[in-house]
Amino acid sequence: MSKRWLVIILFISLSFNLAVLSSYFYFKLIMPPPCPMPPEAPHMQQGMPQEHRFMMGNPEIKKLHDRFNETKRNLMQELAKDPINEAKITSIIDSSLIAQNQLERTLGANLLAYRKTLSAKEAREHFQRRIERVDPRSQRNDNYRNRRKP
Repeated sequence: MSKRWLVIILFISLSFNLAVLSSYFYFKLIMPPPCPMPPEAPHMQQGMPQEHRFMMGNPEIKKLHDRFNETKRNLMQELAKDPINEAKITSIIDSSLIAQNQLERTLGANLLAYRKTLSAKEAREHFQRRIERVDPRSQRNDNYRNRRKP
Protein backbone atom coordinates (compact mmCIF):
# COMPACT_ATOMS: atom_id res chain seq x y z
CA MET A 1 0.00 0.00 0.00
CA SER A 2 1.13 3.46 -0.69
CA LYS A 3 1.84 5.93 2.04
CA ARG A 4 -1.07 8.10 0.90
CA TRP A 5 -3.61 5.28 1.43
CA LEU A 6 -2.18 4.48 4.85
CA VAL A 7 -2.60 8.10 5.93
CA ILE A 8 -6.22 8.14 4.65
CA ILE A 9 -7.03 4.91 6.55
CA LEU A 10 -5.32 6.34 9.65
CA PHE A 11 -7.51 9.48 9.54
CA ILE A 12 -10.67 7.42 9.03
CA SER A 13 -9.76 5.21 11.99
CA LEU A 14 -8.93 8.26 14.08
CA SER A 15 -12.29 9.88 13.26
CA PHE A 16 -14.19 6.72 14.26
CA ASN A 17 -12.27 6.51 17.52
CA LEU A 18 -12.95 10.17 18.28
CA ALA A 19 -16.65 9.68 17.54
CA VAL A 20 -16.84 6.72 19.93
CA LEU A 21 -14.94 8.55 22.67
CA SER A 22 -16.94 11.74 22.31
CA SER A 23 -20.26 9.87 22.48
CA TYR A 24 -19.03 8.02 25.57
CA PHE A 25 -18.08 11.27 27.30
CA TYR A 26 -21.32 12.92 26.21
CA PHE A 27 -23.48 10.19 27.70
CA LYS A 28 -21.40 9.87 30.87
CA LEU A 29 -20.57 13.49 31.68
CA ILE A 30 -22.87 15.90 29.88
CA MET A 31 -26.19 14.09 29.62
CA PRO A 32 -28.13 14.10 32.90
CA PRO A 33 -28.66 10.76 34.60
CA PRO A 34 -32.03 9.10 34.17
CA CYS A 35 -34.71 10.00 36.66
CA PRO A 36 -34.85 7.72 39.67
CA MET A 37 -37.76 5.37 39.95
CA PRO A 38 -40.58 6.76 42.08
CA PRO A 39 -41.02 5.13 45.46
CA GLU A 40 -43.53 2.36 45.65
CA ALA A 41 -47.06 3.47 46.22
CA PRO A 42 -48.27 2.76 49.75
CA HIS A 43 -50.73 0.11 48.60
CA MET A 44 -47.92 -1.73 46.80
CA GLN A 45 -45.70 -2.14 49.84
CA GLN A 46 -45.29 -5.62 51.23
CA GLY A 47 -45.82 -4.65 54.86
CA MET A 48 -49.35 -3.37 54.32
CA PRO A 49 -52.23 -5.46 55.56
CA GLN A 50 -54.32 -7.34 53.03
CA GLU A 51 -57.35 -5.06 53.42
CA HIS A 52 -55.29 -2.13 52.08
CA ARG A 53 -54.49 -4.11 48.95
CA PHE A 54 -58.14 -5.00 48.37
CA MET A 55 -58.20 -4.65 44.59
CA MET A 56 -54.72 -5.85 43.75
CA GLY A 57 -54.91 -9.18 42.02
CA ASN A 58 -58.67 -9.46 42.37
CA PRO A 59 -59.55 -12.12 39.75
CA GLU A 60 -63.10 -10.82 39.28
CA ILE A 61 -61.90 -7.29 38.49
CA LYS A 62 -59.13 -8.63 36.26
CA LYS A 63 -61.64 -10.75 34.34
CA LEU A 64 -64.00 -7.78 33.87
CA HIS A 65 -61.13 -5.51 32.86
CA ASP A 66 -59.88 -8.07 30.34
CA ARG A 67 -63.39 -8.42 28.92
CA PHE A 68 -63.71 -4.64 28.55
CA ASN A 69 -60.30 -4.40 26.85
CA GLU A 70 -61.25 -7.23 24.51
CA THR A 71 -64.40 -5.41 23.40
CA LYS A 72 -62.35 -2.26 22.76
CA ARG A 73 -59.90 -4.32 20.73
CA ASN A 74 -62.74 -5.88 18.72
CA LEU A 75 -64.17 -2.43 18.05
CA MET A 76 -60.84 -1.15 16.72
CA GLN A 77 -60.47 -4.24 14.51
CA GLU A 78 -63.94 -3.77 13.10
CA LEU A 79 -63.36 -0.06 12.48
CA ALA A 80 -60.15 -0.90 10.60
CA LYS A 81 -62.01 -2.98 8.02
CA ASP A 82 -62.79 -1.33 4.71
CA PRO A 83 -66.46 -2.03 4.19
CA ILE A 84 -67.75 -1.04 7.61
CA ASN A 85 -70.58 -3.02 9.12
CA GLU A 86 -72.48 -0.44 11.17
CA ALA A 87 -74.75 -3.00 12.81
CA LYS A 88 -71.78 -5.02 14.07
CA ILE A 89 -69.98 -1.87 15.25
CA THR A 90 -73.10 -0.76 17.13
CA SER A 91 -73.41 -4.15 18.80
CA ILE A 92 -69.73 -4.08 19.80
CA ILE A 93 -70.18 -0.59 21.27
CA ASP A 94 -73.21 -1.81 23.22
CA SER A 95 -71.29 -4.81 24.57
CA SER A 96 -68.39 -2.51 25.45
CA LEU A 97 -70.73 -0.26 27.42
CA ILE A 98 -72.14 -3.27 29.25
CA ALA A 99 -68.64 -4.54 30.06
CA GLN A 100 -67.54 -1.10 31.26
CA ASN A 101 -70.68 -0.74 33.38
CA GLN A 102 -70.07 -4.11 35.04
CA LEU A 103 -66.44 -3.21 35.70
CA GLU A 104 -67.35 0.17 37.20
CA ARG A 105 -70.08 -1.34 39.38
CA THR A 106 -67.71 -4.00 40.71
CA LEU A 107 -64.99 -1.42 41.38
CA GLY A 108 -67.51 0.84 43.11
CA ALA A 109 -68.86 -2.01 45.25
CA ASN A 110 -65.32 -2.97 46.27
CA LEU A 111 -64.50 0.65 47.10
CA LEU A 112 -67.64 0.92 49.21
CA ALA A 113 -66.86 -2.33 51.03
CA TYR A 114 -63.30 -1.12 51.59
CA ARG A 115 -64.54 2.24 52.88
CA LYS A 116 -66.69 0.46 55.45
CA THR A 117 -63.56 -1.13 56.91
CA LEU A 118 -61.84 2.25 57.45
CA SER A 119 -62.23 4.73 60.25
CA ALA A 120 -63.18 8.29 59.34
CA LYS A 121 -59.57 9.47 59.69
CA GLU A 122 -58.16 6.59 57.63
CA ALA A 123 -60.77 7.15 54.93
CA ARG A 124 -60.04 10.87 54.77
CA GLU A 125 -56.29 10.24 54.44
CA HIS A 126 -56.65 7.43 51.91
CA PHE A 127 -59.14 9.09 49.62
CA GLN A 128 -57.51 12.52 49.94
CA ARG A 129 -54.27 11.00 48.60
CA ARG A 130 -56.23 9.58 45.68
CA ILE A 131 -57.78 12.99 44.99
CA GLU A 132 -54.33 14.58 45.03
CA ARG A 133 -53.15 12.08 42.41
CA VAL A 134 -56.23 12.61 40.21
CA ASP A 135 -56.22 16.43 40.28
CA PRO A 136 -52.88 16.96 38.48
CA ARG A 137 -53.85 14.34 35.89
CA SER A 138 -57.16 16.12 35.27
CA GLN A 139 -55.36 19.45 35.00
CA ARG A 140 -52.92 18.00 32.45
CA ASN A 141 -55.81 16.62 30.41
CA ASP A 142 -57.62 19.97 30.51
CA ASN A 143 -54.46 21.78 29.42
CA TYR A 144 -54.01 19.31 26.59
CA ARG A 145 -57.59 19.74 25.40
CA ASN A 146 -57.41 23.53 25.59
CA ARG A 147 -53.96 23.94 24.04
CA ARG A 148 -55.25 25.35 20.76
CA LYS A 149 -58.08 27.48 22.03
CA PRO A 150 -57.43 31.24 21.98
